[in-house]
Amino acid sequence: MTGASLFRKLLAPVLVGIYIFLCSFAALAEETEDSAVVIMYHRFGEDKYPSTNITLEQFRAHIEELKQEKYNVVPLSEIIEAFENKTPLPTRTVAITIDDAYLSIYENAWPILREAGFPFTLFTSSEPVDLKVDGYMTWDQIREMNQDPLVSIGHHGHSHEHLLRMTPGQVKQDLETASARYKAELGYVPDILAYPFGEYSAEIEELARSLGLKAGFGQHSGTASSRLDIFALPRFAFNEKYATLSRFRLISNSRALPVRDILPTDPTVTTNPPLIGFTVDKSVRGLSAMSCFPSHLDKAAELKLIGGNRVEIRFDKPFPKGRSRVNCTMPGPGGRWYWFGLPFFVPGGTEPAN
Repeated sequence: MTGASLFRKLLAPVLVGIYIFLCSFAALAEETEDSAVVIMYHRFGEDKYPSTNITLEQFRAHIEELKQEKYNVVPLSEIIEAFENKTPLPTRTVAITIDDAYLSIYENAWPILREAGFPFTLFTSSEPVDLKVDGYMTWDQIREMNQDPLVSIGHHGHSHEHLLRMTPGQVKQDLETASARYKAELGYVPDILAYPFGEYSAEIEELARSLGLKAGFGQHSGTASSRLDIFALPRFAFNEKYATLSRFRLISNSRALPVRDILPTDPTVTTNPPLIGFTVDKSVRGLSAMSCFPSHLDKAAELKLIGGNRVEIRFDKPFPKGRSRVNCTMPGPGGRWYWFGLPFFVPGGTEPAN
């Protein structure tokens, strides 16, 4: 055997090993990501409230979809822990959240979720329960749910009022009152917050952080990611009108658009219309296919690409008073869509309660 032949014979196993390693690494990269889909509901089978209700037929269809092996349904706390530690999550990781302690959750949703073996977080405002408001659960029922290892209770403030209409002192008092009530009724204080009506500001974020909370969720659409502000995380909301199985599949398979340097840093609008910008990771190709839709207009916004990966969004009309959203989407690898959303709040809105 010549020297060259011997060299090739010795080198072959090394090359095979390198090839296997690279293939395994690529497969791992495809099976994990730094994002997760967080979905939210309010009422179940209460057709008097179509804007916050989902039919049981729609809900069962969602749960059947999530039973597919490709999805990874986990407790919300597991996602927050991964985001805090910058550790990857399995692809198509999903968390289920439910806002407010409506009785239909106890009677209709919980049995379906329990049968499926799916964990979920119930964000509960304490005052409606204290006041025994009609259509709400009792503390005894909440405690019963809390004994289920699949159920986690989340912080939702005390009064379920608009935090943006309060002074900082009032916001602090509202959150602290809720914390005291959770401690008294449940024996602990939940550390993940869902802002009532999804409304918050940079100041409210910092206040929540100072009170020892770990994360905050709004109600704006978008795939959650460790790259985003952990106190300004998005959730996909579902109601009767927007609960088709096709929409649910699109959302459950979505992935976070890797962004940074997001402007403005505060969702409270001081310049109207706001000047929006964000930088997309250079690994993302085809930004020209992105569309950004503001909730108050019937057309896509004007986009400007600067330097190849900086996106600037401009509007020709001001945002209306109250809540507005901007959703940016584009097709991604494997037929999965990138989805990035931003909320905006113009003082003076009078939206109905959730």
